[in-house]
Amino acid sequence: MLLTASLTGCTIVSGIETYLKPPKLSEQHEQIYNALINTEGSKISLKYPKSGSYLSAFVVADIDDEPTEEAIVFYEKANYTGNDHSALRINFLDQKDGHWDSMYDFADDGSEVERVFISKLGASDMKNVIIGTGFQGEKNARIFFCNNEQKTESMSLGTYAAMDITDINNDSMNELLMINRTPEGNTAQLKWFDENGQLVSNPALTLAENTTDVLQMIYGKLSENTTAIYLDSYINTNTIITEILRPVVNEETIRLESVTADNADSAPVNGTVRNSSLISRDIDGDGIVEIPVNTVFKGYEDKPETEQINMTNWYILENNMFIRKYSGYYSITDGYAFMIPEKWEDKVTVQTANDDIIFCKYDEKPENQTPLMRICVTSSEEAQRIINEKEYADYVRISSNGDTVYLVCRPVYSGPLELSASEIQFNFKIIT
Repeated sequence: MLLTASLTGCTIVSGIETYLKPPKLSEQHEQIYNALINTEGSKISLKYPKSGSYLSAFVVADIDDEPTEEAIVFYEKANYTGNDHSALRINFLDQKDGHWDSMYDFADDGSEVERVFISKLGASDMKNVIIGTGFQGEKNARIFFCNNEQKTESMSLGTYAAMDITDINNDSMNELLMINRTPEGNTAQLKWFDENGQLVSNPALTLAENTTDVLQMIYGKLSENTTAIYLDSYINTNTIITEILRPVVNEETIRLESVTADNADSAPVNGTVRNSSLISRDIDGDGIVEIPVNTVFKGYEDKPETEQINMTNWYILENNMFIRKYSGYYSITDGYAFMIPEKWEDKVTVQTANDDIIFCKYDEKPENQTPLMRICVTSSEEAQRIINEKEYADYVRISSNGDTVYLVCRPVYSGPLELSASEIQFNFKIIT
């Protein structure tokens, strides 16, 4: 028994030590790391990009169209001086005869690596490395490229709130989309290289004057041939609006313009101003972005705000009008929405009981409302218990997401508002 206890204790300590150690580098990354410290010294710590496709401190790719690959390492110097400009460093290494050599080391602004892109831009065949860095809420972008002598050069792209690589006009050439931050407000701009390798850009589009940071930037179809940019931007800490930008193309260039719906400021759209938890998304996978705006369910209009239950209306832009595509109950916490079927329109409300949501046939007196459907969200283990117990025999599993299981119960009801199993399945959506 003592031996068993001793061995068990060793196992636990070993597990904790292993957990606390940094991830083990691959053989290739180990070689790159050793080449870096041979040049820059051992007092360095690796930095990892916070978002995007490249999340490693080591980026290995062909960025100069030579037979061998190059490496980019993000790190921080522990003993940097004022002459170093910044503790955050970006080091470019090249492979020669099977060995890695540091070719270019750059001290960048900021303390964090925000995002990394590697892409050709516009008509140029030159590959570019675009790196965003951040410090105390301000983000800066810089582009790195190889010149004709295969030497790395860089150029500042200024401060930004969001950026992405996109082929916004579907011409098989990428553009750099930047939402710039200026003292006068945010602007949107596209940048690319022409066939002579010169960086060009379209005129900056001034965005809504009351917006600050960008919460998210996604793409969606406005028409069969037009892709728009949907910007969810903060106007204060907990409130956002959505701006829609579309490309306008002529023979010489491409620019962005704002799309304003004719009914953008009418109730209940109200200029898409809403809580920051209600982000735009393509909830049904048809390529068209829906914008969620809350109202309240029937019977809650005159109740205190803390007692209200919201109905979420999902709008799309169609023929220059915001059109309501869906309405329903949306639980951000539980990651699902149930869309109101057409035959339920203006005839139902919701109640809560034991954290379940109960859809009811509306009556002015809540005690007279007829239950139509009940949704329970629980763990997989608890869901199985509920289904197996006689008391809960009417619950059936409708969907799951990881360990979260969604159960539906249809109370005893027969009438025009009754839903079939297929109707329930069709209107239930997982939203993560």
